[in-house]
Amino acid sequence: MQNFLSSPINSFTTSKEKWLFIGFIAVFVTLFLLIFQPFGVNNFDPAHKIGKVFLWSMIGFGLVIASTLAIFEFLLIPFLFKKNTMLVFVLRIISELILVATTIFLYYNFLGNFHDWHFSSYLDFIFNITVMSIIPIALVILYSSFKRTKQAYQYLKLQPKQELSQTFLIFESSSGKDSISLTLNDLLFIEAQDNYVSITFLEREKLKKQLLRATMKEIEDKIVSDFVLRCHRSFIVNMNKVEKVIKEGHQLKLFIPELSHPIIVSRTFVSNILSFLDVHHK
Repeated sequence: MQNFLSSPINSFTTSKEKWLFIGFIAVFVTLFLLIFQPFGVNNFDPAHKIGKVFLWSMIGFGLVIASTLAIFEFLLIPFLFKKNTMLVFVLRIISELILVATTIFLYYNFLGNFHDWHFSSYLDFIFNITVMSIIPIALVILYSSFKRTKQAYQYLKLQPKQELSQTFLIFESSSGKDSISLTLNDLLFIEAQDNYVSITFLEREKLKKQLLRATMKEIEDKIVSDFVLRCHRSFIVNMNKVEKVIKEGHQLKLFIPELSHPIIVSRTFVSNILSFLDVHHK
C-alpha cells in the first residue's frame, strides 16, 4: 500500500490536461443538472421544465465550477501539491471536491436567498458534488492515460535484429583522406557542425567524438545499416542505442542513456522513425 501511494503519477500535469479536466467537469455537471435535475435543483417549478431562469442558473453552476477549478489548478496547486505521487494526487482531488462543493453551496444559497444555510446541507453538498464528479474525473484520468500510452513509447527495450558488434560502419571525409571505422554497437549519433560532421561513439565505454570534413548527405549515403536513421537536418542517430522515445504532439524525443539531453526528431522525419519502431519494436 505504501509503495502504491508513493508511486509517481503524471495526470493533469500540463496546461492542456488541466484545461481538459476543468472544461469536462464543468460541462458534465452542468448537463447532468439540466437533464436529470437531481437534489431538488428545480423544485421551484412543479413541471420541472428547463426554463430560461433554470438554464442560466445551471450554466452559472458550470461557470462557478470552472472558475474554482482554474484557480485551484493554476494558482494553488503549484504551492500546495509539489510532488506527483498517488497520495498527493488523491489529496489534491479531495481538496478540489471540497472547494468546489463550498463554492457551489455559497452560489446555491446566494440564488435562493440563503434558504438552505445549514451545516448539514453543506455536508450534503460535499457528498453530492463528490458523487457527481466521480464519473467525469475517472473518464478524464482514463483519457489522459490513454493519450499518454498512445503518444509515448516509454523505456523501450530495444532488441537488435543483427549482431551489432560484427557490423562495421566506415565514414570518410569528402576528400577521402580521413576516415573512421566503428561497429554499429559503438556508434551513438552523428551531428552536423558547419562544414564538418561530429561522430559521437563509445570507446571502451567512454564517450568520444571525431570530426570529419564532410556533409550529412555524404555520410548518410555511406550508411549501410537500417538501424542508423536520419532524424533531423542536423542529426543521424543509431536507433539501437535509444532507450526511450517520447512523443509530444508532433514532436519525438529520442533518449540515449549516455547523453544528458534528448535528440529531437524534426517533423520531416517523425513518420520514418515511427515506422521503424512499429516494425522493429512492437
